[in-house]
Amino acid sequence: MLNPYHQAIDIKAILAIQNHQYQETLYLEQQIDAATQVDAAIQVTSLGHFMLLSMTGSYTTRVDDGEQAATDNGINQIFIQLLDGSNQRPLFNDYVAANLFLSPGRIQSIPALGNASNQLFLEYPFIYTFPMNGQILCRIRNTADWTNTVKIMFKGIRIFASNRSGG
Repeated sequence: MLNPYHQAIDIKAILAIQNHQYQETLYLEQQIDAATQVDAAIQVTSLGHFMLLSMTGSYTTRVDDGEQAATDNGINQIFIQLLDGSNQRPLFNDYVAANLFLSPGRIQSIPALGNASNQLFLEYPFIYTFPMNGQILCRIRNTADWTNTVKIMFKGIRIFASNRSGG
């Protein structure tokens, strides 16, 4: 980490680097109907490659309460497989329970219940570079009997193609 009191900050060098790469976040939000699976994707675009460094995210835990309404039982029923959409390469070899890698994790969807969401806000480190014009693909499975929502923030570095930045 840069210590501004012991190292000089060269603003010209910093701005020059930002002409080639900079930190960026990509955001995915997806509703998944009861007992279904969806493919949700984020376009990496032609702006440049995207080097993923870490992820954070949340999900809801709603279930049918038997009276045409939903209750939040706090039990995760969301499972996700991460893939490189440009070549269908599985980055998670199978579906992974959302509570094992998404933080803050469960978001209490019905606040009146009084159950804390116990949010930790820890980033899950995962380094992988997605090529420009590719996709970050999430196969999301909801085994609950009610619609739930997943939100994921992908934190990384946007790397410009060499012909764009001149280097």
